[in-house]
Amino acid sequence: MGSNSDGYLVPCAYCIALLDFISALLFAIISGVVFARHGHWTALVALIFTIFWMVIIIVLMAGIYRRKLGLIRFWLVFTCLGILLDGFILLYGLTLAISVNWEGVKITVLPFVGLAVEMTFVYIIYLLYLDMIDYTAQESPREEKYRERSGCDVKYAEEEEKPLDRKDLKRMEKQAKERMKKDKAVLKKLQKQMRK
Repeated sequence: MGSNSDGYLVPCAYCIALLDFISALLFAIISGVVFARHGHWTALVALIFTIFWMVIIIVLMAGIYRRKLGLIRFWLVFTCLGILLDGFILLYGLTLAISVNWEGVKITVLPFVGLAVEMTFVYIIYLLYLDMIDYTAQESPREEKYRERSGCDVKYAEEEEKPLDRKDLKRMEKQAKERMKKDKAVLKKLQKQMRK
């Protein structure tokens, strides 16, 4: 992108993807160990979900690298739905308690902190996404289909303009005078309307 985001948003997005991938990998290891020891179906579901989560993170990295809005949007939607689901499950678990166990509440606060951190990550990726939307709207037709390297700016040499003929200059001058006459007529009309 030829914008300011290459200065901080792209490296931040890569760091977020890396941290997310590391946490998914740790979760996959824990789920795999639990499934291997106990053979419970919930551990298997968690392991399958974690593998899907890791694929989504790889999709995010590919979206950042190739500057593909669709891939980043896919990660954003998936992560936002995951945050909503996690928040709902945490609140549901808190409301099921018959009595308040303050030690349990202290332990339960940590997942909410994790959700706040994840929401911050989503916000940073969303800023990158918005910056990419602004950039793609202004992109020139000579732009590459996707970036070869992350964060590089491609510069093109300007083509030389050939000098205009006398006829072209006269025609352009005539068009400019006609536009000025129309603009003056519109201004006079507006002034008359304002006086009324």
